[in-house]
Parts: sequence; structure tokens; C-alpha cells
Amino acid sequence: MTNSLSTRFRNAARPTSAFGKNTPPGTTVTGRIAAAEDQPKLKFGGAPGEVELDQGGHPVTQLVITLDTESGAKNLYVSWRMEQAIGAALAAAGDAEFEIGATLSVTFTGPDPQFPKARLFTATYTPATGGWAK
Repeated sequence: MTNSLSTRFRNAARPTSAFGKNTPPGTTVTGRIAAAEDQPKLKFGGAPGEVELDQGGHPVTQLVITLDTESGAKNLYVSWRMEQAIGAALAAAGDAEFEIGATLSVTFTGPDPQFPKARLFTATYTPATGGWAK
């Protein structure tokens, strides 16, 4: 029981999501990249804390990027489409390396017309200047 309580308290202390299910198209979140890590992906429609499993029974992971924004820390739960937008932003920034301390701006542009439950994003990336340390 203690382990599940510890997990529950840690989850409650995490930064809020940058984009919720009711986020209107055109919403942009901009901030300095504070952290980026793979975390177990929660099962859509599952019980609280239930992790999505692949066909082999292994946890599916999802990249979570934490941005320091003007309104506090925000988490980006990176979907495939958001990953594409960030990749395009890295290319537009001269094939920059993804790094902690850089500035990332992600805009939710709206639902995918072919798959209405999927979301589309655009992004811009500005490399860090002067070796920011964790």
C-alpha cells in the first residue's frame, strides 16, 4: 500500500499538462526545456494509474517534456504528431540537437481532419545559448 501511496503523491506533484482535452485550437505553450524523459504511458480510459501494455505485456513508454513557462512548469506528453512537429522545428533550426535549456514552443492547431480524435501541432525550437546546467 505504501508504494501505491508514494506513487500517488509523486503523480500529484507533477507539473500540469500543457494541453488538456478541452484546450482550444491555437493554444501555444512556450518555455525553456527543463527535462525530457520516457515515462510509462497511462492507458486511455483505464483505471487511475493503469499503464498501457504492448502485445508482449511490456509497458508502453511516452516521452514527457517539462517546460518552464511564465505560468510555471508544464508537461508536454509527446504524441506521434507532436513528435513530428518538434522534429520539423529542429530541422528548421538548422538540424539543432534537442537539448535541455533550449526554448520550445508548441501550438495545438486543431484535430486531424482524417482522424478527429488525433491532434495536430506545430512547433518552433531555439537552441540554448551558453551552456545551461541542470
